[in-house]
Amino acid sequence: MNNFINFTRVRGIVMRHIYEWRRNLDRVVDSFWWATIDIVFWGLTANYLKQTGTTNPQIVYLFIGGILLWVIVQNSQRDINMPLLNDAWNRNLINLFTTPIRLREFILGTIILGLFKLTLTVIFLAVIAYLLYQFNIFIFGFYLIPAVINLILVGWWIGFLINGLILRFGYRIESFAWAFIFVIYPFSAVIYPVSALPGWARFISAFLPTSYIFENMRSILFTGTFSIQYILISLSLNLIYIVLSLLFMNRMFTEALKNAKLVKLN
Repeated sequence: MNNFINFTRVRGIVMRHIYEWRRNLDRVVDSFWWATIDIVFWGLTANYLKQTGTTNPQIVYLFIGGILLWVIVQNSQRDINMPLLNDAWNRNLINLFTTPIRLREFILGTIILGLFKLTLTVIFLAVIAYLLYQFNIFIFGFYLIPAVINLILVGWWIGFLINGLILRFGYRIESFAWAFIFVIYPFSAVIYPVSALPGWARFISAFLPTSYIFENMRSILFTGTFSIQYILISLSLNLIYIVLSLLFMNRMFTEALKNAKLVKLN
């Protein structure tokens, strides 16, 4: 295993970015600030709708639960992309990959780093949601485990796809690291059900693992049950997309080495 992945190098990648993250206010803001604003804004909106008496009393839990779970997707994706972009911005990509560090070690390092940051963010937001709206994330019970796993996988394969595109097209599409995730947001049915979407949007939604996770979330809130089939569909789609996105990123990385595109990124 040590010949395939050197965990000393992986640890070095993780620790270097953790030290940078702690000292960079922009990165801390990315991890906590905007997600907190979303929780506060949508929580207040849901509270207002509840007070008008024109909607289901569970609307607050629906909004807060949806936003909390969506943060998992968004942060998982961004934490895959930011280490690559940071090294590019700091003119460090060439230095990094002329060392014995291999792409798979870099990927594993970013995954571990992302999980560490995501854990802190979700705990922080869960506490905020509980203090402000008495929302307990554990209301989802056992379902929380497969939901979180699937949502993290969604963030990863989108992140790998974006990394591959950045390696291929360079800085021209670096904004994808923040903007691309919102392409799937309307079709993921985070707040509203898939049935509320027009036919063409439901067709797109059927290919997104997120839509099945959020449909199950609503089912738990409104009926107390969830669909095992939806979990399996979501997991199956995620595994397919993970493999394809990793193959794509590896291909783009190999081409970037051959065509000196890493030098241009640097």
